[in-house]
Amino acid sequence: MFRRILLIPALLVSMLTLANPVQAQTTPPSLRILLTNDDGYASTYTQALRTALIAAGHQVTIVAPAADASAVGTSINIRFGTTLTASQVSPGVWSVAGSPADAVAFGVNTVFAGNPPDLVVSGPNPGENVASLANHSGTVGAAVTALAAGLPSIALSVARDGSAFPTMTQATAFAVKLVNRLAVTQQNGRLLPPHTGLNVNYPIVTTGQVKTASLGLSLPISTAYAPATDVCPTCFRILPVFATTPDPDNNSDRTLLTAGNVTITAIDGSWEAGPVATSLVRARVHSLTP
Repeated sequence: MFRRILLIPALLVSMLTLANPVQAQTTPPSLRILLTNDDGYASTYTQALRTALIAAGHQVTIVAPAADASAVGTSINIRFGTTLTASQVSPGVWSVAGSPADAVAFGVNTVFAGNPPDLVVSGPNPGENVASLANHSGTVGAAVTALAAGLPSIALSVARDGSAFPTMTQATAFAVKLVNRLAVTQQNGRLLPPHTGLNVNYPIVTTGQVKTASLGLSLPISTAYAPATDVCPTCFRILPVFATTPDPDNNSDRTLLTAGNVTITAIDGSWEAGPVATSLVRARVHSLTP
């Protein structure tokens, strides 16, 4: 299931630019939203987003991991016959002992059983999820899990300035604006086209512009492994390696985010290669037999 991420420029341009100025003044219809994250149901950032979405007139239920579950991608427990612990810790707030994908699956199939939410929102995540980081992100993984269930989704991440997130409040307000925009521009009852979600990243310092972006070609941060014999003879300590060169794609989320833009990338949750690559592979294997 997990995953090739695609940009759909025409879709986002039409979605984010209201053709009718009067329509922009329309009160958004109330949406039933499943709100999750990869930082745990008690995350102050997610709690703040829930409060803001409710103030905007939406019905919001948190279904999120019991504890931090970052960087697990779309990991999900499908060891059938085992158990999963989940409880409603307060009205409208559920704790699930598992991954973000577990939380979304449980929320859709149990908390919202028989009446799925209109939208799944994941975040806000402290730390950007651009380029291939999106493949490993629990925040994006939760949004992709929603797509697999046939539900539109948004993953929201906020860039860091050292250990701080100075624009978290602005990012939360932007998330509400984006949800409202989807609500008032939905077509034929759809917030987004089938099997489509949005990966949204908010910058440290914003230019005041929102840009649709492709997925970056280079990681802003990767890993190195150093011997950690102080721990055990065969242990290696995982260390961060920060990129020192810009992304080669000028329209990538990494490039545009670094320049101070809010970036929105349409995602479809598929790892399938495009038609050109598929044709090249077909030409090379067509004569093979079992």
